[in-house]
Amino acid sequence: MIALIPKETFNRRSALNAGQHLLFWIIAYLFFVLFFGRANRDYPTTITFASMLFPLAIATSYFLNYFLIPKFLFTRSYFRFALFLFYTLIITLWLETLISMFVFMFITDLKLYKLDPSAFDVVFLLVGLYFVILAFIAIEQIKRAFEMKKENTELANRQYETELKLRESELKLLRAQIHPHFLFNTLNNLYGLTLEKSDLAPELVLKLSDLMDYMLYKCNKPKVKLGDELDHLKNYIEIERIRYGEKLKLDFRIDGQTEELEIAPMLLLAFFENAFKHGVSKSLEKPFVDIRLNIAGAKLELNIKNSCETTSPKEEDYTHGIGLKNVRKRLELIYPGHNLQIVNKANTFEIDLILNLTNDSPTR
Repeated sequence: MIALIPKETFNRRSALNAGQHLLFWIIAYLFFVLFFGRANRDYPTTITFASMLFPLAIATSYFLNYFLIPKFLFTRSYFRFALFLFYTLIITLWLETLISMFVFMFITDLKLYKLDPSAFDVVFLLVGLYFVILAFIAIEQIKRAFEMKKENTELANRQYETELKLRESELKLLRAQIHPHFLFNTLNNLYGLTLEKSDLAPELVLKLSDLMDYMLYKCNKPKVKLGDELDHLKNYIEIERIRYGEKLKLDFRIDGQTEELEIAPMLLLAFFENAFKHGVSKSLEKPFVDIRLNIAGAKLELNIKNSCETTSPKEEDYTHGIGLKNVRKRLELIYPGHNLQIVNKANTFEIDLILNLTNDSPTR
């Protein structure tokens, strides 16, 4: 993934980096003067020696930091890295010796007292030069590590934001599917009553009006009050009670308090629809629906049992519709810690759902 850096930001970073390098080399130059002139009172000679050694330190530092280390050490070509590093040490020592001899012969006119003794000691020459080089490399590698960590963090944040946006888009799509699916089922119920010329059709229209008011104006948010959602479900159950009349044994019970609790809108509706549409409507004798909803603290437990045909024992017969597919996906996205159990027996279909309404919240 390539991140495009604005020109102003790039220029600001480049200027800051150049300033840091300039400050480091000013300090390094002063170190050379002090290190190679600590026992010498002829500072003009020491300054000349340090000035000639200075370009070698800069060239070696950039060569190691920006070529040798990235090309061989970071690519795990350890033998080549060690070989080229050895060559670099030999060449820098040879050049340091040449610089010392040049200053001794042409600057001091062969007068030893004008040069610090460290200028003729191989160990001191290497220590003085590579102390600066290693300090530069250490600082640059620490900066590189922090920059890489920052880039990785930014990349992880961008990926997280992208996932959140995709998740939010998917949730919006799933919520958009609920309304037409629910409306289609309810209109089917109304159509059946009108065919029968039932006196209950006007009452069903009124209930449908209340349901549409809830869907259009009250549940277009990531979360709604649990009490409002339960009132909506009660309206739906009343519609089904009107439709099936006395032939349906219906028991609906709510235990616990709903205050201060919220839930994703119309999340539980698919389970209720499933019990009536794929269970009761296909039961030839003694259809029943038993719904228990228990609220303990922030935990919601839903249990639905309904009759079903003994000739249709497969769970897929009850779960292939868009309703349950939709709610399964929404549960995965909104409440990843949920527990959903579906049990299909010979003549009974049962759903158990457990949700924590505080730890898992919908994407906004």
